Amino acid sequence: MPEALSIILSLAVFAALVAALAVLNRKFKVGFTVRVLAALVLGTVFGISLQLIFGAETATGAGAGVRKWINILGSGFTKALQLVVVPLVLISIINAMSKLGGGKKGAKKAGIILAFLLITTAVSAVITIIVVRIFNLSASHLISFNKSAPAPSEVTDTILTLIPNSLFGALASTAVLPVVFIAVLIGFAYLSISKSDPKTGERFGSFLETAYAFIMKIVEFVIDFTPYGILAIISVRAASGSWTFIVQLGLIVIAAFAAMAVVFIMHLAIAWAGGVSPVRYLKKTATPLLFAFSSRSSAATLPLTIKSQRALGVSEANANLAGSLGTCIGQNGCAGVYPTMLAILVGLAQGWNVWSPAFLAPLILFVVIASVGTAGVGGGATHVSLMVLGLLGLPIELVAILISVDFIIDMGRTLINVSDSILAGYVTGKFEKDINKDLLFDKITLKEVEQREAEEKHAAENI
Repeated sequence: MPEALSIILSLAVFAALVAALAVLNRKFKVGFTVRVLAALVLGTVFGISLQLIFGAETATGAGAGVRKWINILGSGFTKALQLVVVPLVLISIINAMSKLGGGKKGAKKAGIILAFLLITTAVSAVITIIVVRIFNLSASHLISFNKSAPAPSEVTDTILTLIPNSLFGALASTAVLPVVFIAVLIGFAYLSISKSDPKTGERFGSFLETAYAFIMKIVEFVIDFTPYGILAIISVRAASGSWTFIVQLGLIVIAAFAAMAVVFIMHLAIAWAGGVSPVRYLKKTATPLLFAFSSRSSAATLPLTIKSQRALGVSEANANLAGSLGTCIGQNGCAGVYPTMLAILVGLAQGWNVWSPAFLAPLILFVVIASVGTAGVGGGATHVSLMVLGLLGLPIELVAILISVDFIIDMGRTLINVSDSILAGYVTGKFEKDINKDLLFDKITLKEVEQREAEEKHAAENI
């Protein structure tokens, strides 16, 4: 068969697969997760078929030609993800900082909660680093070497790159570190202006909410294109490699759950150190943790998160504040574990010395920074991963590939996020010596406590 005809027929089959995914979405209204999984399976089968037809590696001839055309869709999807990184970082950090204002009331509580959430995120990153080293993970068959990704030199040089010498130059480039500096400056300016000139602050706040909504909608558009991007990327990988890429994908999922299991053990240890046995903690938090695992949404779990904190003896104020902040800041799973693992794997694939302090120190710092403003819904880890890889100057192709199995990992991530949020409220209560031990040890029911609080509030209003 002539080479040109072989390429045309192969691309026609690929176009049919793309059309099939579109039909699943538009006509049969199949969910996003199922379509991504279908793309993973179809891409694997199609890619292996190309390898069998055109020969191993498909490095030359018609096989290479087919791969180049298919890769247009895969590379286009990856570039679209890269496109949203800078505006996502800029708006997310400013938006997160804007929510830290509001006067001195509750500042101490918020400070303790924020410190706990961010510290546990950093520890989760360290745990993940150790797990990746133990598992000896690799992504060499999932992503390709990128010559344009320079290895980090010194920690001091990394810090200096935070400060841009041109505002518009920083926003126009693909470097994300200077954007963080700009976002923090704008955030502090907004908080300051909001106090001195509330009207101006309010106008900027409205603009910020609008900009954030627009950016998240653009990100949503890109994410919606995932099944087609995954189909193309996996097809190319399967056609140019072997079953090793499937093995590596599976090992990453297993290692992610191993890291999250260790993080959860850390949570149980924190609870135990705070006077709650692991058994009691699991009993009090089982409902929100199971709901988080199945729903994959910290935000949707919020009412149950608050209720479980109350059952642990946490005050209403601490429970509400910790629950709310925990849905968007310092999520151990989405921000601590997942982006750290991806960054190390991508760094290894680029030939970087990822075990050096010059890489690990900035990585942990950037994970903590990116954890501020994590979306408490499905896809939040993808946003953080894009930010962390962008901050490190690493290619983001692996983020796109792992979206194919993201729904599996996301169940564990969400459970870890909610557990940390619950602990943040409890630890704050212990620090302030404001834990209702009768409620904690089931000497009184939550319903009785809430009734008593309602009566006290009513009495105070009538004074």
